[in-house]
Amino acid sequence: MTSKVWLDRDEDFRPGVELFRSERLFALWSYSATYGQLLLRADQMPEGRGRLPTTIEVLFNPVDAVQIQAAYRGLVIRCATRDEATRICGDISDDGYRSENARVLVLESEGVTGHVITVNVGWCEGELSDVQPSFFNTFSPYDPMWPVKPLSGVGGELDIASPQKVADAFLTGLPEGVRRERHRYLHLLTALTEQDGRRRWHNLGVFLTEKDAEEAKRLVEPHVTMCGIELVPVVL
Repeated sequence: MTSKVWLDRDEDFRPGVELFRSERLFALWSYSATYGQLLLRADQMPEGRGRLPTTIEVLFNPVDAVQIQAAYRGLVIRCATRDEATRICGDISDDGYRSENARVLVLESEGVTGHVITVNVGWCEGELSDVQPSFFNTFSPYDPMWPVKPLSGVGGELDIASPQKVADAFLTGLPEGVRRERHRYLHLLTALTEQDGRRRWHNLGVFLTEKDAEEAKRLVEPHVTMCGIELVPVVL
């Protein structure tokens, strides 16, 4: 079961009010230039005794300005007081890009403070599947490709696996209980054939390199109605 909270109304952001508190170890997990999305993730306690059964993710969206650490041992998020908001905004140049309804949120941890100027904030807690990049980037029927990064848009990519890592995964398998946080695009060769007035699409083969896929396409193309290469993400 997954619990979700999303705050986007003025009444959600009263000056000085505490929005979120957790004792977990949070890491700066991803930033996507598209929509200015900033993601923090926690699936461990500060003692680092292995992965917890549930994962907590906090998303700020869109972000106008930020001053944060790479990690927080326990985290409190609250709305800035009016004096804090005035001081923080006064230190940031007004270049005309700041959102009209942006809120100043203060991040506190072990006596250290930071801030995020954002319009919305939300968090999820639940069991994050080993092959799900994030609670905040799920499969979309309008873009039928499995997400391979925590946040949609530019940025936030997972590690790119090497061809050797892909080969090792096929030959020796993948370890149990380890998150699938690497991927590599493979090249899927498809072809359209016609027989007795009927058209059919075929998946002919998957190739590790574009060069091999193009060579295979050259050999197949003269014998089919249409032939193409699609990029398919393999998640490791």
